[in-house]
Amino acid sequence: MSDQDLNRIYRSALPAIDGQPLSRMPRNLYGYVWAVGAGQQVRLCLLTLVVFPLSLIPIELQRRIVDDAIANGATRLLLLLGGIYLAALLAHGALKYVLNVYQNKVSEGVIRRLRNRFIDDAVPEEEVGTRQAIITAEAERLGGFVGESLSFPLLQGGMVMSVIAYMLIVDPLIAIVAIGFFVPSLVIVPLLQQRINRLSEKRTTRLRELSDGIGSNDEDKAKPHDLIDGIYRLRIRIFLLKHFLKFVNNLLGHLGPLAILMVGGWLVIQGQSEIGTIVAFISGYERLTGPARDILGFYRRMSAMRIQYRLIRDAGSSD
Repeated sequence: MSDQDLNRIYRSALPAIDGQPLSRMPRNLYGYVWAVGAGQQVRLCLLTLVVFPLSLIPIELQRRIVDDAIANGATRLLLLLGGIYLAALLAHGALKYVLNVYQNKVSEGVIRRLRNRFIDDAVPEEEVGTRQAIITAEAERLGGFVGESLSFPLLQGGMVMSVIAYMLIVDPLIAIVAIGFFVPSLVIVPLLQQRINRLSEKRTTRLRELSDGIGSNDEDKAKPHDLIDGIYRLRIRIFLLKHFLKFVNNLLGHLGPLAILMVGGWLVIQGQSEIGTIVAFISGYERLTGPARDILGFYRRMSAMRIQYRLIRDAGSSD
């Protein structure tokens, strides 16, 4: 099979987003995601459904290697399980590589279409700065989000649910203790995120006003120095909230493994569990908290992108 044949198969299986920009942008963010590339989103989700189940295989293999192979001195079983472990890692890594590359390919297609939509429009002089911001930075942020808008939460959510189910099946008591340490972050983040969203929207508006007002003699507009000071204060407030969320997530991320060691260790001493289960649960907790943090981060990005999309859509509708 020639390189041209392989390239043709790749383009057919994982097509880019081509064509003319949408004449009218949908009212909501996910309406735009579907309108601009429904077929690409379906392919990304199908790839995701293949990737996340593979993340469970190493957790179970760790338990089997410790309890079945090492504990019993079974060298051949150790080598067999190690080979399966390596194969699972390679398969998972290869599929995730394809998924990540295609997400970026979709994102770049959306960025190209957004820029083509705004690049040739004639706008009043006072809106030139806003249009430049959309074509350069804002299009990249929105396009980057579109590429991961469905597949990313599906992947991370699938991993979280799979690991939780696995842990509950293997040892419900240790699982409940472990799960209890990341649930609080799922409550705290949405409560604070709305505040961060409002501050981010104000910051974007101030940045556009600053861009449009540079060099302007309009006395009705805010002075650039006042806008710069306002942007500074907004950023400081956003940083305070964001770093507080990181502090909570990091604290819970370290308390979880400690609880697994204490509760699981006590059960092992009592003869009610095995060492391999503790090893697997610590690894599983890391695979649980990582995607959980990613989901919370995605929620923050999605909230910000909804605001960004509305501002871009409104700028386009004013043509």
